[in-house]
Amino acid sequence: MDMEDDLVNIRPTAMASHTSPFSLRPWPIGDKKPKTLADFITRVNTQLGGFRNITEAKLREEIAAEENGRVEVEGSSEEDEEEDEDAGADKPKTVADLREEFLKNIEFAHQSAMLTVDFVSLLLSKYEPRALGTLSSTLRDLVGFGTLGATEIKESNITEARRHDDLTVATGWRIIGVNNMVDSVVAAAEKLEKEMELEAKYWADILAVSENGWSVCALPHEPHTLGVRFGFSESAPDFRNSSIAPLRRNDDGTVRLEIGRIGGGSQRVRVTIKKNGVIVDQSPLPARTPDDAPLEDRVLEARNTAFHQELWYELNREARTLLSSDVYSDSSSITWKQDPETEVIFTLEDLGESENVNERLSDINSSCTAYYVYMQFLLYQGHRQNYYKRTTATQPPPSRMLMHQSYTIIRAIIAATEYFKGCNAIADFLEELVFVLQRAGVTTATCKSTAQSLAAGLLQGSSTRHGPKMELNFVTHLVARLESTFELTVTPEAKIFVRARIVPGPSIGMLAVISLTPFPLNNNSGESNATANNAPSDSEDKDKQPSNPLEQLYPPSDPREPYPNAKEAIYYIRQATVRALTHKLAGDAVKALKRNDIEFTETLRGPAVMDRDDREARIIIAEDANGQMVLSLDGQWPEGKIVKNRSWMWGAGCDNSDCKSVGDIVLRVMRGDAVLS
Repeated sequence: MDMEDDLVNIRPTAMASHTSPFSLRPWPIGDKKPKTLADFITRVNTQLGGFRNITEAKLREEIAAEENGRVEVEGSSEEDEEEDEDAGADKPKTVADLREEFLKNIEFAHQSAMLTVDFVSLLLSKYEPRALGTLSSTLRDLVGFGTLGATEIKESNITEARRHDDLTVATGWRIIGVNNMVDSVVAAAEKLEKEMELEAKYWADILAVSENGWSVCALPHEPHTLGVRFGFSESAPDFRNSSIAPLRRNDDGTVRLEIGRIGGGSQRVRVTIKKNGVIVDQSPLPARTPDDAPLEDRVLEARNTAFHQELWYELNREARTLLSSDVYSDSSSITWKQDPETEVIFTLEDLGESENVNERLSDINSSCTAYYVYMQFLLYQGHRQNYYKRTTATQPPPSRMLMHQSYTIIRAIIAATEYFKGCNAIADFLEELVFVLQRAGVTTATCKSTAQSLAAGLLQGSSTRHGPKMELNFVTHLVARLESTFELTVTPEAKIFVRARIVPGPSIGMLAVISLTPFPLNNNSGESNATANNAPSDSEDKDKQPSNPLEQLYPPSDPREPYPNAKEAIYYIRQATVRALTHKLAGDAVKALKRNDIEFTETLRGPAVMDRDDREARIIIAEDANGQMVLSLDGQWPEGKIVKNRSWMWGAGCDNSDCKSVGDIVLRVMRGDAVLS
């Protein structure tokens, strides 16, 4: 213990002679005196109320107070000094005080470490001479080396036999660990092989989907999960954002297509036609795709379902604006009353097992199937139009709603139906009219009809044949520019030309333009102005041909105000035919009888051939009780004081074996033959 006390007493003395290796100093404190005159003025303004409150008397009082204060401090008692010390202890330490305290702590730690090193080095110097290198020279000169030793108090109980047993036990545990490791490696290999098979099966389905053209990508909100996009980029935002489904792996390696965001079921829009409440036609529904079908088939079914759900959404949007066209909608169906007896109903139905609904229908004309295909085509074309507008727009639209307005789907269906219905009505009327005229002996009566062909600019030209503009023009032609022309020849001079044109809006249906001269041919671009198309030809051929008598007798309406439907056009054709035929018969009677008193006259009952003796032959074209067209000639002539009359009829249901032509009958009426009596 004496040696240790000496060591403790000597070590601080020895170390005190060395300079401290630490040089921690506080930041230098700058002078607090004002540097410039401006700083001095600022400091005075903040003290004593500024220069205004500084007076000589006040300064003298402050100096005297400071001197008195110093005197009191010098003459204070010991109790005051103790109070000052206690107050000073409570004051916060300065940086210099903290530095001194920090250096003291470092010095204490340094001395403690050096004492520990000297103690360990002195203990080891008895057994290891190399420990002298760490022993301080002061301690070595004072006590020497090897003077401090250590003795083992208790012997170890580890024997050779126990060491052998411990080695055997450790070897056994090691063998058990190796066996467990081998078992875990084999199990991991089997699991890895199974996972490889499942992954190979999963990725085979994924590659099959990708090779079929579907877009496989990471989910926006789950980057670690694969998904497939099966929608359309130009769909409505709700359907575009929901047309992506995750491709998750089942336990057996197959792919599970999660399409819960679009309803999870297969749906289709269905078209049904009812007459007097009885279904007469209905579009078929495909069978539902089974759950174990190939992945690409399930993705296709999901795409078709999303497409038809968007189609149903667009149909409902458009139906709300078509109340004036007899279109009514509710939560489950959309109904278009085509006529008082016929209804066209649109519904969205879930797919089930395949069924042959046509077996229950009595009248099948495939109109519903045509509507079904036409609606899908129009929606797809609406997507193409959105893409074309978005990629060719020079500036963004003022509102997003302008980019996604309601599509023209139901309007196009109504317009196409009315157009073909009107064209068929005009064609049937002209054919029946020509047949009746020829039965009446008007051999010059003929008619022909032609449908407008596609413009050459839409089908020719390799530079734009496959471009989006050509496709848009093609659909625009089918939806809004369908035209059919009809030509009726009553007499060589009297000809009537009719052009029927589809109108999808604002007035939905068909417009008919009637002219007495041939219509001009459309230009190659297929984008000619409607007024130019409707206007009659003003070429030089008009001067070479004889003038049409209908220009004076019964001119049609202005081409800029066409006939609104087929019924109005048929009415004009009927009346114009009567007048053209009556005018022709009057001229033939003048030539045949060589009389100048026979002339064409408009009466209250219609046009007629009359002479100065009040003989009258009036032609009427109407339908009989069976709905068949007949041409009747009402003759009236005076015989003495009695006015006699008689009617002759020509038509499909009339027996005209004893009748001659209408021209011969008019001549006999004008001559007043006794045969007529």
